Amino acid sequence: MAPSRLDWYRGKNIHVLGLTGTEGSSVVDFLVRHGITTITGHDMRRSEEFEAEFDRTHQWLPPEPRREAARRLTAHPITVRWGDRYLEGIEGAEVIFVPQSWFRHARNAPVRERRDRGVPLSSMTHLFFEESPCPIIGVTGTNGKFTVAYLIHQMLARSGARAFFSGNDRSHVPMLYYLEQIRPQDWLVLEISNRQLVGLPYSPQIGVVTNVAPHHLDDHGSMDAYVEVKRTLIRHQGPDGVAVLNADNPYTAKMAAGAHHPFLFSRLHRVVPGAFIQQGAIVVARGERVPLPPRGRSRRRALLRGLARDQSRCRGGGDRQHGPSLHPHRGRSAPRGNAGAVRADARGARCRPRARGPAHRGDDPPSGRGAVRAARAGAGGGDPGARRG
Repeated sequence: MAPSRLDWYRGKNIHVLGLTGTEGSSVVDFLVRHGITTITGHDMRRSEEFEAEFDRTHQWLPPEPRREAARRLTAHPITVRWGDRYLEGIEGAEVIFVPQSWFRHARNAPVRERRDRGVPLSSMTHLFFEESPCPIIGVTGTNGKFTVAYLIHQMLARSGARAFFSGNDRSHVPMLYYLEQIRPQDWLVLEISNRQLVGLPYSPQIGVVTNVAPHHLDDHGSMDAYVEVKRTLIRHQGPDGVAVLNADNPYTAKMAAGAHHPFLFSRLHRVVPGAFIQQGAIVVARGERVPLPPRGRSRRRALLRGLARDQSRCRGGGDRQHGPSLHPHRGRSAPRGNAGAVRADARGARCRPRARGPAHRGDDPPSGRGAVRAARAGAGGGDPGARRG
């Protein structure tokens, strides 16, 4: 977790782009809620288009709370520049909050100019990394990032941890609305897009890169640049950071060389430290075996019950040879689940039992009722694109 920067923002000339979008409105709402009102909000749309566009970009809120949030946002004591006055006064900005797709719009050339002159750019994702009190598990990748992030969240929740989840489309509560509920001992799982990673100076404590394949090259100009953006997820990790990387993908496999504690996974060959499939079983790190249940729904259920229970109860202790352990049962027998027994080796990892909590457990979508209630007491929250990244 980065140190809080809220005091740094106080008194600054702050400009926020994309006021009608989920990111822009959530940033404004968060800052105003903390007494910061030296804000100019900008939107390319005309003021008369605000209501319809806010409704379109805030589908995570039920209809009536959505209307209340829109009214509240327009009542905030800030300056707003609509339509033809978009970016008016930007030359005086001391910090600019941008949505994910800001660099795709020609009208944002003055923002690029301010950035090149040293004005810092920030975002909803920046702000959350600065303020989150709990460990973050971030998942990115060309394909599969939502599925993997949601599965990790469910594993944590079903193991007894108090876990939160924020995805990357309009059906998910923006991450800033969780801050009022999150405690230091909780976990947050984030699906993070390539656009969220652009310029991000922070990395999650655990970063997962599912794969990288040619995509979004119009955003980044080349495959090499796209790979480097994806590498941002683990680039700023501290000495305790864990990078979970796909050993079967040439781009992600190369990222291991620069990681403090790479933990690889493979369907094709043995990886240590890591997880791989051998003779019909998942082998974890240095010899633990999880027999694979039959294919289909029963396999998914068994893996959730077994692996979640076995691997997600604690953050793990240090291991001088292989770095932080991801397995909480080293040195003793693991509990049995439908996935079978897990065999543990003699090297121990210190495990702290996770506190049970009500946040997002079971099969229900992680809608975040408490966060929605927070939004009803604040305003709405990003990017006006079809997805937030």
